[in-house]
Amino acid sequence: MKVFVDPSCDIQYASFYIYGLHQTYGKKNVTFSSKYFKQFRHNNHFFAFVVKDETSLKKVVIDFTDSSIIDTTALNWCDVYGKINLDDSIKKNNKTIPIGPSFGIQIYSLFETIWYAFTNLIKSYKRIPDKRKFISDYKAQYKRPKYSDYKSVSNNNNYVFFMSSLWKQEAVTNTFRGNFIKSCKANPNVTFEGGFAPRTKNDIKGYEDLTVTSRIPMKVYLKKIINSNFVFNTPAVKSCHGWKLAEYLCLGKAVISTPLSRNLPKELENRKDIFFTNGEEKDVTEKVNEIVMNIPLKQQLESNAKAYFGTYLAPKQVILRLTVH
Repeated sequence: MKVFVDPSCDIQYASFYIYGLHQTYGKKNVTFSSKYFKQFRHNNHFFAFVVKDETSLKKVVIDFTDSSIIDTTALNWCDVYGKINLDDSIKKNNKTIPIGPSFGIQIYSLFETIWYAFTNLIKSYKRIPDKRKFISDYKAQYKRPKYSDYKSVSNNNNYVFFMSSLWKQEAVTNTFRGNFIKSCKANPNVTFEGGFAPRTKNDIKGYEDLTVTSRIPMKVYLKKIINSNFVFNTPAVKSCHGWKLAEYLCLGKAVISTPLSRNLPKELENRKDIFFTNGEEKDVTEKVNEIVMNIPLKQQLESNAKAYFGTYLAPKQVILRLTVH
């Protein structure tokens, strides 16, 4: 069994799934080749791969864009189309399946990162409109934590860390995140650290008191999330499943979340897998206090979050579901 991956892919977003291919088929059997992908260009919408044996060839697309839009060229090319942000507005077909959120991971050493950045640039040179962006994706991949760094730890210390972005076009997301920050800062049951990450242009007003002075390295961010008693999630750009949700579930965290609008492989159940809030500050505070006081509920959310990720969202599980579809 051989796997051929489009060398023009956005490695930062594709890394999670390439790791799943390594787990499923063996790293030595996964190679980059432009042979099957000459109609595709480098973008952060989707990436494609082919699984081939002596008698069959399966063409797979994984779509990780924030929007619910389906790329028709990719859909027509493939045998199965896995999409993170699938919603009910999309006409259903027998190719497209929801795969849930993921997150970027480091899959290559420094030498491998440099090697694949330049060899894949050469292999797909004419299909890469922005060469600088293509190379920067490999740098971003290398700066991400490894999959093995996502370790589950249950904490009852009431420490909560949250840092997130302000989005120019996502006023509701900004409001919900702001409500969580304000709620935690005012709550005597919580030891809170974090806030909004500063924007270079400082062009979104009204959140100055909730914004920290500087960003932090990814490894520090991950350590603080691991040490948090519970975490907060809300859909982000274009109502997408963000990286945070996948990371939280992988870490086995008790997740307080505003409602999700995109399809999942299996719905996350309230008070079982996740704890939903309407996002208003009063309701957020009520949910935070219940998590802090109700240890059995918190432990159930943690256990089920980890189990959900392992069953439906782990890299190998996604690859298996797509390749046997």
